[in-house]
Amino acid sequence: MTETLVQSTVLGKRKCRPTTDFVLRLACSPEPGHTDSEYELASTNKKSDIISKPILVNGELVSYTKKRYRCTFTGCDKGYTKPSRLEEHERSHTGQRPFVCDTCNKSYLRETHLQAHARSHLPESSRPLVCELPNCGKRFWTSQHLRTHTTWHNGAKKFACSESGCGEAFMKHHHLRTHMCTVHAPPGTKPFQCTHQGCTKSFDTKQHLHTHSKVHGDKRYTCVHQNCLAPPSQSPTYYPTWSSLQHHIRTTHPPTCAHPTCNGKTFSTQKGLRAHEKLHIEWDAEAQLEANEPPRKRRRGGELGRDWKCDVEHCGKDFKSKKALTTHHNVTHLCRRDHVCPHDNCKRTFGYKHLLQRHLAKVHATSDEESLSEREESSSSSEEEMVEFDVDVLTGNFYKQQAKKKLDTSPNMLPCPYPRMEEVGLQCNGTLSTDNCDYVFSRAYDLRRHLASAHEISIEKEEVDAWVKKTKRGKLGA
Repeated sequence: MTETLVQSTVLGKRKCRPTTDFVLRLACSPEPGHTDSEYELASTNKKSDIISKPILVNGELVSYTKKRYRCTFTGCDKGYTKPSRLEEHERSHTGQRPFVCDTCNKSYLRETHLQAHARSHLPESSRPLVCELPNCGKRFWTSQHLRTHTTWHNGAKKFACSESGCGEAFMKHHHLRTHMCTVHAPPGTKPFQCTHQGCTKSFDTKQHLHTHSKVHGDKRYTCVHQNCLAPPSQSPTYYPTWSSLQHHIRTTHPPTCAHPTCNGKTFSTQKGLRAHEKLHIEWDAEAQLEANEPPRKRRRGGELGRDWKCDVEHCGKDFKSKKALTTHHNVTHLCRRDHVCPHDNCKRTFGYKHLLQRHLAKVHATSDEESLSEREESSSSSEEEMVEFDVDVLTGNFYKQQAKKKLDTSPNMLPCPYPRMEEVGLQCNGTLSTDNCDYVFSRAYDLRRHLASAHEISIEKEEVDAWVKKTKRGKLGA
């Protein structure tokens, strides 16, 4: 006897209504032609039909997925299985960090992150998991950290050397870096090596290596001056370092005065150009004042900028600096005469130095032949000394003598290595002359600027610094 029961399913939270009803067959003996395997196959087909049906997510029909809670922010296609996980993710877009540490005020997106951070403020004795190996006793928060520590006790070395023929392995990555520097690299190599082809530089930290890697960029810096802008069909000129770009700007586009009366006068720095432009502003303003007012005697320094005014009643004089105002007040209102004639029979006093000099030239000029001859001899000898001094300065002999004294007396002074660049260990690309350079220096910064300006040689900062330290160390040792 066979009884047939028809059962319909109710639409649940994550199920769809089937297209056909399920049939549950209860019989002592099954109907001929139907087996258990066929029933399982039919059930499987119906389940696949359910999964293949699309569902509505955020107003759009998508294929069946467990991640039904999708992010609604533009450009983000993340999806989650729970609303709580979606809420946590949306905080990354809004910037909200509601979980704040009571000890150090650090904030986090998730409560679990805050709980993990709070453990850092607890003593080591609060950690529940203890290493049971003898003479260890270290404690950990998670079983994963304990397992990692246990494998370290067992001698696990997962950082193996990649060089052919070397079977060394290490438990920590920094041990592997040290091994690579000491065994498979030239002497003096640092842990973080530059992987750029043809570059042999190395650094102590990863940050310094990252900063250095920017030098190898072909399109790092470019000049934005109007004369250097390339047409649309050509690519602009690039410079590998900031220093090379600044050198190009100083030599090719120096600060230039745009005033028509200057005829393109150039300056070495922007500061000098700004000071010069202020003069043009003052001159134009004074010319406008003179055109609107009747002509009067022109004072030295002009009329503009006289912000320091004498506060004495009925005086009203003004000056361009505080020092000039102070001198005026001392001489005019306090009657101070600080400049005294050095002659014993005179001892006249003056308020200004130029008045004393005028007095000495007019009153105390000797007229007898003896004093005149003595004065001529002294003046001629001083002129000869001045001529010799000027000749030494013009020919560079004076600087050469002073440089030699500095090299003999100070251990920190070093001579310029040009043109013996390769002999002393400095790599130089280009043609070197045979003339020796008399320049002396004590800082690597000064040497780099001197080589760039005087000899047109550009060397990396790290290389010059290392050479200067090595040379000074050798000079002190000697």
